[in-house]
Amino acid sequence: MAEKDVPLQSLTIYLLREEVREPAQALRAMDRLTHLDAGDGTLYIQTRRPMPPRWGRFFTGYIDLAQLGRVSTTSAVFLVAVRGRLFALTFGQGRHLLVPGCWEERFGLKVSLNCIEENHLRSIDKRTFDAISLQTRTQASREGTPTDFGIDIEQDLLRAVTGTPSDDRLGAKLSGMDSLHALVRVDLSLLTDLLGIYLDKFHDRTYQTVFPWVDHIAEVTNQQTRSALDLGLIEKINARTFDRCWLAVPDIVDWARVSGFRYGSGRRAPEYHDLHFPDFLSSLPNGTVTDEILRRRHAVCFNHDGMEIDEWPIYQCIYCEQEVGEESFLLSGAKWYRVNRDFVTGVNNAFRSLTPFDRALPEYDDDSEALYCARVATDDPDTYALMDRKIVQIGGPYQKIEFCDLYSASKDVIHIKRYGGSSVLSHLFSQGLVSGETFRSDADFRRDVNQLLPESYRLNDIEHPPNSSDFQVVFAIVSDAPGDLTIPFFSRISIKHAARRLQAFGFRVAVAKIDVAEQRARLQRFQ
Repeated sequence: MAEKDVPLQSLTIYLLREEVREPAQALRAMDRLTHLDAGDGTLYIQTRRPMPPRWGRFFTGYIDLAQLGRVSTTSAVFLVAVRGRLFALTFGQGRHLLVPGCWEERFGLKVSLNCIEENHLRSIDKRTFDAISLQTRTQASREGTPTDFGIDIEQDLLRAVTGTPSDDRLGAKLSGMDSLHALVRVDLSLLTDLLGIYLDKFHDRTYQTVFPWVDHIAEVTNQQTRSALDLGLIEKINARTFDRCWLAVPDIVDWARVSGFRYGSGRRAPEYHDLHFPDFLSSLPNGTVTDEILRRRHAVCFNHDGMEIDEWPIYQCIYCEQEVGEESFLLSGAKWYRVNRDFVTGVNNAFRSLTPFDRALPEYDDDSEALYCARVATDDPDTYALMDRKIVQIGGPYQKIEFCDLYSASKDVIHIKRYGGSSVLSHLFSQGLVSGETFRSDADFRRDVNQLLPESYRLNDIEHPPNSSDFQVVFAIVSDAPGDLTIPFFSRISIKHAARRLQAFGFRVAVAKIDVAEQRARLQRFQ
């Protein structure tokens, strides 16, 4: 391919979607761009008139800005056809000349994974689906494997990788997400051949042998696909099909302060105990939603004085699962994700296999989780000890840990949370995992927990690690939805992860649904 005397070029490459056949389908304001034929493609250029640098405004009134000189920028897109597909190579700010969503999703990621060997990665971009969603880039001082970068193949969404290709003709370095960034020895006469190889690498599925987990979850970045999924979502809502589509509070809130919710900021609007689609639809003039309504109407959370605590666009509160053809999609946190069906099946089976708690917890008829826990412990002190908000101070990364909300005479370590979105429930499962691991490994933590327990509940031996199988960690979720407990997919991943870790420590794990008293569940007040 490229000769050794060809200089290294840094290229940013997009593969345009198969239906994009003409430049006018890919370029914004094409009539305002200059175009020049070059080699096997066409270069589209946008130039701007020279002007003083923007940072010069800081010195306005103190110096003559003309002395700073004038700068200009040139953006360009080079379109090249290869075997019936269009590639777009962008230069400067050329990416902004492309029509959003005209390119293939994860083109750069797939090419990079097919070209880079497993142990030749230099950096990884990932997003976690834990209690707090984190987007991170991890760089290594030397090449390594995904394990070296601390990636969790079930809880992390791989967004981009950088590494050294096994064949140096493909580049000295490759980095990819939607676009492919290649540092490669190539000139214009060799470009078409190189793009043809990248096209083959995009269609190659070899990466699934080494990185099979990459296709578990992928964020949908293509605007056309998102729009089609949003249209399906709206059809579901207007058809009142809520079996796999519901509303939930998307953030962690202090339920002790929460009195209820309104759909809209008007003080005279009805108040509701929780978020549900039927209530939201009843707040609309004709009971029908549109995309604009979902994005502009808000769910408002208010306190006992009627003051607003927080608010979220309805769209951000929606969880929805859709199947389109052979593909599965889900909406969570206002983002759409494509999810591998086999992965979905595995996660769902793991969730269904969790042991149901063998005792029915009392109904929830309280203004907060704290009041519920206190009432349960007061009403039945021989069965439950109150541990809610009894914080243990420890060293290390966690600093403050709550052992649980209720501790039973049967050694059930019960963690309770009102139903919410993925981040809310993931926070619950994370708390249970941290508490269990610390209780098993830290004698000082056990000592402090023992002091907080009523005397009849205390452990006999706190110096030695307990027999974990004597204890059962229970995740109890307050929900007024009818039927069995259903939680968002990312929460199912989180509880699967937490349960597996706790079971590895020897704990038994169970799940419970706490029903809401009928009168409270139907609460609807008018000011």
